Amino acid sequence: MSALRRTILTVFSVFAGFATGIFVDNFFLAQTPLSLWAKTINTDYANLLSFGASLLLVVVTIIYAGYTYRQVTYSRKQFLLDKQPYVIPSILTRNFSDFEESETQHTRTLRLEYKIANVGAEPAFSVQPFVSAAYPVGDSMEELKNFGLVPYSYTYLTAGEEKRGAVSLYEKGTDTENEGLEKIYPALGCRLADSGEIIPEESGKRKLFPVLTLSVYYRNLVGQWFVSVIKEDMTAVSRLPEPEAAKEYPRSVKRYRLESAQTIQHLPLEIREVSAAEVKKAFRLHGKDGILTPEES
Repeated sequence: MSALRRTILTVFSVFAGFATGIFVDNFFLAQTPLSLWAKTINTDYANLLSFGASLLLVVVTIIYAGYTYRQVTYSRKQFLLDKQPYVIPSILTRNFSDFEESETQHTRTLRLEYKIANVGAEPAFSVQPFVSAAYPVGDSMEELKNFGLVPYSYTYLTAGEEKRGAVSLYEKGTDTENEGLEKIYPALGCRLADSGEIIPEESGKRKLFPVLTLSVYYRNLVGQWFVSVIKEDMTAVSRLPEPEAAKEYPRSVKRYRLESAQTIQHLPLEIREVSAAEVKKAFRLHGKDGILTPEES
């Protein structure tokens, strides 16, 4: 039974009790000892009974006012929740480059370009994209070093607004050989076929490829945090033409494109509500000062 129904029933019961008492007193107990006793009580304690009745009405009024306030608050919150922002992330390009600084020193870069769009009816606040990568080891996935805090964070995204950005992950190496993705970015630990396709790790009936993950954290009007996550399997590598500017470098620059197995990139795999503690942990894990282990976080 709802609070409103209980309040109405209480008020009705009080007045019904008074009416019943008056009816019984006037028609059945007019000259009985019980009636005489009741009249004595009513005469001697009239002020006390009046105070009790007034107090009861005040209590009922407070209960009803509290219930009305809760209903208004709940309706307002539900109205805001029904008009949510809906941030959709997508990965546009993913490229590797290998710059030969010397015969033994290489700088390898994994660059990812992305787009985030708010297709909801309300603005999204504190919008922060993060990028990370993972590679298969046996039958599990090992997290690669995160890309760090994406330099682009947005105070808000209005309804229908979209933003584009890019983030790069750098690593220096000492490999002198440059053939194969494992030499371009050794941490991925991939094997390549002659066709350029990445040879996946077998895990039962599953095939595990390197994975790029784009996560976008954002808040709605009432302060609830959400995260949109899209993951893409990297399935192949193709060589890109050497840029004109690279011909002026004394050392060679090789550029590659990572091909994705995901054909529909504008539908995130996951959108869910997250706690403030989880958001704080994500910001720490992707911080500029290095990556924290789960124990440190």
